[in-house]
Amino acid sequence: MNVAYVYGGDWPSQGAAGSFCTFTCYGLAKKSNNDIYLFANKNTNQKPGKILNRYYDLKNLDNLNIKLINNNSTFSSQTLFYLKTFNQLRKLVKENKVKAIITRKTGFLPYLYFLNKVYKVAVFFEPHNFYYDKERRGKPKKWKKELFQNLFLSKMNGIICQQNCLKRLYQEYLPEQNYCVARTGIKEIIRMKKPRNNNYIGYIGSIKERKKISDILYALAKIDDKDLKFLIIGGRNESDITNVLNLAEELGVRERVKITGWVSRKEVEKYLKLIKIGVVPLANTFFNRYLTSPMKIFNYFSHGIPVIGTDLPTVREIITEECGLFYEPNNIEDLVSAINELNSSKKIFNQYVNNVYNRAESLLWEKRGEKILNFIKSVMVC
Repeated sequence: MNVAYVYGGDWPSQGAAGSFCTFTCYGLAKKSNNDIYLFANKNTNQKPGKILNRYYDLKNLDNLNIKLINNNSTFSSQTLFYLKTFNQLRKLVKENKVKAIITRKTGFLPYLYFLNKVYKVAVFFEPHNFYYDKERRGKPKKWKKELFQNLFLSKMNGIICQQNCLKRLYQEYLPEQNYCVARTGIKEIIRMKKPRNNNYIGYIGSIKERKKISDILYALAKIDDKDLKFLIIGGRNESDITNVLNLAEELGVRERVKITGWVSRKEVEKYLKLIKIGVVPLANTFFNRYLTSPMKIFNYFSHGIPVIGTDLPTVREIITEECGLFYEPNNIEDLVSAINELNSSKKIFNQYVNNVYNRAESLLWEKRGEKILNFIKSVMVC
């Protein structure tokens, strides 16, 4: 079955969304004998095949077609992307080259609705945010996205969620809709030798203040094992990096903190091999309680790394009790205890490592692709 996926962001990009969409389409292509199309904003003059290899460390697949839209204009670049993508999709649908379309962009829902109504192509929404109830979601209020979700989500053929807690949230407002839970994935499983000998607590991603990196720094100053260091794989601008290092200096742990700055997906793999414990510090917000599916957890799991995360439903659902520990939001002593416990003995640590590897087997991107394809087929049969 030929499927198109409308991303809408820059490709390639530094953000997690670019990796998420690329690997989702790669998983779809691996599990399909037909063509898979990824539509994204053009952000490179290099050929897509080279970007797949150099940036995402993926081999080319004959049935994965990356459509990069040049949307340079004095008008809204997002609107231009939607119009150009819509025209290309309409042509593909009319030529019977696309049977189903998925988008993560709320702004593209009207275009999907039109394609569904006129050409009877199956259409699906993959939510990464929530605009149904502005009072519940809180600020910022985005009236257009709220309007689009209220008008068009009930008319989609189905909704593809990353988590059960996200599915349950949407079911409160759309109880009759078709749902699929297909988790964020893992590219491959790397079995490290003696991971307990690593001496880094690791974090991957943005280091903006809302990411609660400060929690880890405060805990680092208090944990029992002073040989443990903190490796941050990320940091897009110098001011964010400076803020983190200044706090580390104040807490007396500057020599135990390393920040890589932004690195490619390929380089992330190299740094993962240095990590003993992965951390997922999150603020207790609506987005983090209901919507997020942190890709860093799956990066840790790909290397058998046990995880300590803020105790929120979205984090707990992925990690589970068997694969890591949790700490209450803003409770530094709770975080210190979790690190000390996980680091306390070889037996405890290795049990978590084994559990992580066992769970990782079910979380490959190919599994996500297979689940989405089966869902689409089941909905279309009905």
